[in-house]
Amino acid sequence: MKNLLFPFLFFAAIMSANAQFLNWGVKGGVNYNVNGDLRASIDNADFDKLSSNEEVGYHFGLLAEIKLPLFLYIRPELLYTHTESSYQGTDDKTKLKMDRFDLPVLLGFRVLKVGRFFLGPSFQFVMNTDLSDTENIDQIKNIKSEDFVVAGQIGIGLNFGRFGGDIRWETGFTESEASFIGNNVNIGDTKLLVDTQNQQFLLSVYYKFNK
Repeated sequence: MKNLLFPFLFFAAIMSANAQFLNWGVKGGVNYNVNGDLRASIDNADFDKLSSNEEVGYHFGLLAEIKLPLFLYIRPELLYTHTESSYQGTDDKTKLKMDRFDLPVLLGFRVLKVGRFFLGPSFQFVMNTDLSDTENIDQIKNIKSEDFVVAGQIGIGLNFGRFGGDIRWETGFTESEASFIGNNVNIGDTKLLVDTQNQQFLLSVYYKFNK
């Protein structure tokens, strides 16, 4: 819970900056996400390993743009992000759903007035990790997952007055894993380990309240 307070306090401090150098607005979009492998084990001995399939999620939130000299700017964002990944076995399908607050802090470069290029870290505060929707495992309980990870983003965008959009690539820097216990009707309790170090494309549109 303490970790979740940090992105809100940080963004509130940004919003209190001198309005002469600050633009702010709202944004939203979709993300095309993939996580790492899912491993199933009993007594620390793996008996199954599945690769992640891409799924579509979404994000929405606030942005601020701090003008710097020449063609530079800094853009912090505060986003609610929902991601999904699926794992297809021989006769069942397992889906991983994650909800988190993301705090990207991006250094941007303006190109020919309308173009944008940016990159920087994204600090991610995980609220919920859920593994569900299988046929062979009746009940799944999350016993451990990372609550703070760091990723990196790089992307390009276009800006037309108050409106704009961008596409970016994100990859996790922090190794992270979620652990689950499942009650398998055939073989009893099974430990499920999911590599949650994600990679994803994000497509966003935004509206700024001042130019």
